[in-house]
Parts: sequence; structure tokens; C-alpha cells
Amino acid sequence: MLITREQVTEALKTVQEPDLKKDLVTLNMIKDVLVEGKNVSFTVVLTTPACPLKELIRNSCTEAIHNLVSKEAVVTVNMTADVTSGRFNTGPVLPGVKNIIAVSSGKGGVGKSTVTANLAVALARSGASVGIIDADISGPSMPTMFDLEGVHPNVIENENGKPTIIPIEQYGVKIISIGFLSPQKVP
Repeated sequence: MLITREQVTEALKTVQEPDLKKDLVTLNMIKDVLVEGKNVSFTVVLTTPACPLKELIRNSCTEAIHNLVSKEAVVTVNMTADVTSGRFNTGPVLPGVKNIIAVSSGKGGVGKSTVTANLAVALARSGASVGIIDADISGPSMPTMFDLEGVHPNVIENENGKPTIIPIEQYGVKIISIGFLSPQKVP
């Protein structure tokens, strides 16, 4: 049986995005459909690289192809993410940085550092490239959260002759903290 791109697209119209409750084709989440004999490949464009339903969507796509197109199809589902920032200024805030998540509060002791550390490690484990800037002058806690107390980053001279701080990496997360630069408090 000859498999066509149209058959693949029709089958994927039966796969719903679990949160948005619409099919992947209508949501324009299917790209690069390629059929070569029994080999079927396509890309699902997620709204976030850390989508917790990524595997459910991948499995649903594969099942749809097997059930509605061909049980013999060899299905490759590529996953990517297209994140929109909602900013009006299209210039980069930080060159080379695609997304920024700010965690802040006007009150201390509410869990900002805990949320930041756990979110960063979870994103890193899901495949994202993650960095943290801990700018809390009065109580930087990222060195403690990442078991890096007493560690100091390397400083190199960049091509312009200016000093550049090299982030310290722990658990797949690159970290810069005021706590690395200030003297340790003696109890």
C-alpha cells in the first residue's frame, strides 16, 4: 500500500493537543511531513520545550498513523518548540538567549530560590539549555541550592580586553550568583 502525505495529514487531524482540545493540524503544529515508502516522518511544534505531554502527543501521533494509514509504517516523530515572547521590541534582550523566565517577589522567604532552582533543573533535564542569574544582593542562595558554597567562578579577558565571568555549571544548569562574588558570612 502506497502511503501519501495527505493520508498522514488526515490521520494527524485526529490527534488532539491535550490542553487546547483541538487537533494538531488545525493548530498548525505539524511541519515537514515526509513519506518515503513505508517511512513516515514529521515534526510536531510544541508551545514549550518542557511540555509535560510531549510523550503522550508523540505516542498519539504514532498510533494515528498505524491505525488510520498503515500498521507497517515506520514512524519518526520529531519534537521541537516554537516559543513566542509576546514582546513588541523584536531585538534580542540578551544575545544568544531565546527565553527569559523571571522569578521575583517583594517579600523574602516565599520560595523564589526553591522555585528557580527546581524549574531550572527540570528544564535542563528536559533538554533545554538553562542558565540562572542570582542577583539577590542581600541573600543570594543559588550557591546553597546547587551545593556550590565557597566556589568562585573563573574570570577571563574577552576579545575586547574586558573581564568576563564564566558561569559555574551544576546539574546541567549554568549559574552566576552574587553569592560567588561576595565574601562568605562567618557564623
